[in-house]
Amino acid sequence: MTDERGLNKWRGLKALVHDAVEHGSRAVERVHLDTARRPFTILEQVPAVAGPSKIVHTVHDVLVTTTYTAVRLVNAAVGKAADVAFDLLDDDPALGKQANPPHAPDLDPDPDLD
Repeated sequence: MTDERGLNKWRGLKALVHDAVEHGSRAVERVHLDTARRPFTILEQVPAVAGPSKIVHTVHDVLVTTTYTAVRLVNAAVGKAADVAFDLLDDDPALGKQANPPHAPDLDPDPDLD
C-alpha cells in the first residue's frame, strides 16, 4: 500500500520520540546517580552517620534505577502499541480515513421546546 496518510512520517516521529525517551532517560539516570553519589560519599566518611548513609545510598540508587527502568518499560510498551496501530492502518486502508465522518447525534429531542 502506498503511504497516502503519511504513515512513514508518523512512524519516523514515533521512532524519534522513542529514542529520545530511551537515551534521555539513561543519560538523566546516570547524571542523577553521579550527582547523588557525591554527598553520600562524604556522609559515608563520617563515622557517626556512615552506616545509615550507606543504607540510604543503596535504597536511593535502587529507587532511582527502578524509576528510570519503569520509564523505559512504559516507553517500550507505548512504542509497541503505536507500531500495532500503524500496522493496522497499513493493512486496512479504510481505517483512519473517512470521507464524511459521522456527526454527533442531536441530543435535544425536541428543539422547539426551548
